Amino acid sequence: MRSFIKFLLPLMLVGALAACTTTSTSSSSGSDQPAAQNYQEPDYYLDFDDIMIPKEIEYQNEGSYKLDNTKFRASIMKFKGRVEIPELVQYFINNMTKDNWTLVSNNKASSVQFLTFEKYNKSCVIEIDDTFASATTTIFAVEVKDAGDLKKK
Repeated sequence: MRSFIKFLLPLMLVGALAACTTTSTSSSSGSDQPAAQNYQEPDYYLDFDDIMIPKEIEYQNEGSYKLDNTKFRASIMKFKGRVEIPELVQYFINNMTKDNWTLVSNNKASSVQFLTFEKYNKSCVIEIDDTFASATTTIFAVEVKDAGDLKKK
């Protein structure tokens, strides 16, 4: 009986070590796949290079408008998406501040929230309408070109 135990103990030890190496090999290859699957599209800039748009809202061609001439640039950008309104409001406040915009006002009327931002030669109003099942976000932005010339006149 003792010789059987002496033979069985090393065999179980080798089996346990083999199982450990197999488990660690499969888990290391498994950890590579979720990293690739967790890749998400980044947030982006659209008509203005200092107004970041979250990837969760989708651009709508209908109702959007862009005007660019020698004196000013204006844009109305419409977006739709299923988002939490307080998180979207905080997103715009945080990112506009990072892009050197100053929050002038933050007003809420019923289901519509208005954020107003200013810069030296730019102005932006963001309207977030909490409609049923999705939010409609409209960004009105204006940039006055050659603002230094306007001060001289």
